[in-house]
Amino acid sequence: MTGMEAATLKAQDFASGLAALKQFKEMLAKSDAIMAVVNDREEPLDIRVEALKEARQLNQIFTTVAAARDLVGGISA
Repeated sequence: MTGMEAATLKAQDFASGLAALKQFKEMLAKSDAIMAVVNDREEPLDIRVEALKEARQLNQIFTTVAAARDLVGGISA
């Protein structure tokens, strides 16, 4: 692999990391909003139940992303 190819790969990895970070931050904000609904006792129960299901789905995604990052980059959650 030439130096230029290695630099290109590093740049692509950096760009994809930034995109993943942006997506992750959006998911965290969504998770916060969902948990606000879950904890709001003035919301109807069926709305809170659906929000809780969505929160669990997001948590599963967070767990999967953390496991993938651990395998690829040695980052552990």
